[in-house]
Amino acid sequence: MRIILLTMTLVATLIIAGCSGEKYGAGVDSSAPKATVKDVFLKKSLLGQKVTLEGNIVSQCQSNGCWFYLRDATGQIYIDLKTHNFTLPSMPNKNVAATGTVGKSQNNIVLIATGVEVK
Repeated sequence: MRIILLTMTLVATLIIAGCSGEKYGAGVDSSAPKATVKDVFLKKSLLGQKVTLEGNIVSQCQSNGCWFYLRDATGQIYIDLKTHNFTLPSMPNKNVAATGTVGKSQNNIVLIATGVEVK
């Protein structure tokens, strides 16, 4: 009986763990420094640099998932997925981490993502 309970606990843990950590594109680059949205907008030295941001998806491209807006406790930023040819399924309010290069598009600061991971 104890072995059955232990086996069931292990299986349940693996199922729960499998629900997060979904990777899109190249996934999150653990070597990229973590930053906040506020950092990206205020620290001009981050322009052209690779960073990882973490927050919630607040809105997303409805046609094919080629972009989304990420919000953390400090602000909101546009995340471009199209440049590196990957998309996300609809994930409203999901907590994600995105790695990419801080860039400019139409005079706005954006993150040109190389990968995203669901937290």
